[in-house]
Parts: sequence; C-alpha cells; structure tokens
Amino acid sequence: MKVRFGAEQLLSLAKAPGTRVASTPFNPDIVYVGRLAFPRGKVPEPLKGYVGQTGPVAKKCKGRTGHAFVECLVKQAKELGITKLAKTV
Repeated sequence: MKVRFGAEQLLSLAKAPGTRVASTPFNPDIVYVGRLAFPRGKVPEPLKGYVGQTGPVAKKCKGRTGHAFVECLVKQAKELGITKLAKTV
C-alpha cells in the first residue's frame, strides 16, 4: 500500500518503539515502515552465540571486493572455527 508521509511524520515513526523506517540504496525514493523483530540495542537469546564473530573475519578480508571478499570471508570463518548451524526441518 502506498502512503505519503512528511519528513516529520517519518522521523516520529522512526523514534517510536518497535518500528523501523528504512530505504534501500537501490531506490532511495521509497521508504519502508515495519515492525522490529527484536528490541533495539538488545541481543536476542538465539543470536547471543554469534555476537562478535564477524568482526575479526571482516578485518582480515579488508581491501578485497566482490567475490574475492566473499571467498575470503568463508576461508577466514573456517580457520576461526565459525560454522553454520545444521538445518532443521
């Protein structure tokens, strides 16, 4: 649904608890308003085991771009012992 909001209205929506206002770099003229899955500033219980793992990996791959960056991320994650969880169906 398309709705037109002014800047003040978007700012008040962004500050409201539990809401998210965002746009994409692909089309910055479109703004999305939605609910937050988790409260701002709090790490949800299922994700606590992942906090802080990607920083060291990304630092080791600094300066690479595109597919070379992705390959470096995968390689460094394996070296640091970071693995995906098994899928449950």
